[in-house]
Amino acid sequence: MFRPARRVSWGTRIFAVLVLLVAIGAVGAFLEVFLPQQIAGLARMESNELQLAKKGTGDVNTATAALWTDLSKGSVGLADDQLAKDQSLGKQLEKSANDALIHVQTAESYITQADSMPFQFHRALFITTDRPALTHLDKALAAAATLARGADLQTGFSQSMNQNVRSLADLNNLVAARNWSGCTSAAASLTSAVRLQQAPAANPDALLDPLWGKWLDAMRSLSENAQQYCLAAAQNQNQTAQQYAYLMNSARTQLGASYAAAQADATAWQAKTITPLLDTLATEVAAANG
Repeated sequence: MFRPARRVSWGTRIFAVLVLLVAIGAVGAFLEVFLPQQIAGLARMESNELQLAKKGTGDVNTATAALWTDLSKGSVGLADDQLAKDQSLGKQLEKSANDALIHVQTAESYITQADSMPFQFHRALFITTDRPALTHLDKALAAAATLARGADLQTGFSQSMNQNVRSLADLNNLVAARNWSGCTSAAASLTSAVRLQQAPAANPDALLDPLWGKWLDAMRSLSENAQQYCLAAAQNQNQTAQQYAYLMNSARTQLGASYAAAQADATAWQAKTITPLLDTLATEVAAANG
């Protein structure tokens, strides 16, 4: 049986046209109004974070250069009050570098959001111009964090070693006074204190010249032999005491030689280890602001 095609009413046609126009209008509004507003908002927030990141990194750069000017010959041998000041600055710089890094990461997140927005005919300008700057800032802050951490660890190590040097002087006085009981106890305490510093001295994050490790080894050898010398002397074991006295003198000679060698190497160590990091920090900051 033949059935004629059902005619579509004019009302249905008009409704379909209206739906199409509404859809086209919605797409147009999204592309012409909503999308640009969203990207503009992200651009404003990203720009604010970028400026905060630049300022924070610039401040960190200035303070880090000043800190390592103080530590240019190494932290070992500096006065306790100077070490405390430099350590406090190192800790503060670690926090400041982390704060600036948070601004960098936040700015990067805004760029990622803007870059992933759908239906863009071309990338927003700030995405292509600011992303390289953020990369430079990230590299600068990595170098700053390394230097700040190194300063913190170095100054902490040096403060402990200053105390150990004073303890060594007291030990020498006890030996000279033939106070066998006192020098045995003092030598044991010094040995324990020096042993505790061997791991921090070997920590690569401390950026400490390995020659200071040799100085530390010599001090430990001196304190250990002093303890055995005092024990032997207290028991009137003269021959054994003489053997340890010889070892003490050898360790004392090595102590002086290793200290002098580490001091003499300070400039070369700075140029090899610290200066490249400072240069990276300054170069990346300049590139981010260029």
